[in-house]
Amino acid sequence: MKRNFLMVGRWSAFCVAAAMLTRAAAGAGTLQIQVSNLRSNEVIPQKYVYNRSGCSGENVSPEVRWSGAPASTNGFALVVWDQDAPVSGGFYHWVILNLPRNTTRLAEGVGNVSGRQAPPGAVQLINDWGGPGYGGPCPPSGRQHRYHFIIYALGVDQLPVTEKTRISEAAAQIRKNALASAEVVLVYGH
Repeated sequence: MKRNFLMVGRWSAFCVAAAMLTRAAAGAGTLQIQVSNLRSNEVIPQKYVYNRSGCSGENVSPEVRWSGAPASTNGFALVVWDQDAPVSGGFYHWVILNLPRNTTRLAEGVGNVSGRQAPPGAVQLINDWGGPGYGGPCPPSGRQHRYHFIIYALGVDQLPVTEKTRISEAAAQIRKNALASAEVVLVYGH
């Protein structure tokens, strides 16, 4: 997959911003995240793997649950990225924003935007595969990759984003409004 300079910069900026935000907000609360009852460093099941580019998964987004958000939380954002992708800044598989404050779960399959299962008002950005919503793992063969599922508790109910907002712009808004974050890292590779 070819990338131009602007695209690489976009992903790099978000990668740096996400890492800084996770470190800054990690101690801010007791926010916790769970992905399809998998524990940290477990292998992502084939059901959640991409179904193109040499992979034959079902490309279904996993169930994601979270709890322990700070009392002042007004909304949430979820980011899923592969830090080991052979591109600058990693590879973004799912960014869903403007999740209402009473949301504590995204059901399996919510990342398929044509199913319209996301909570009202939620915005799913274009992933690194080039489509909106969830695009599962499908790393080049050779080694396992690490996939970060990060939930951010936000102090606002709506970020000023649309489906076409650049990831770097969304990252700046998340960073500006984050109260806490939690992540779980899963692996996949062949």
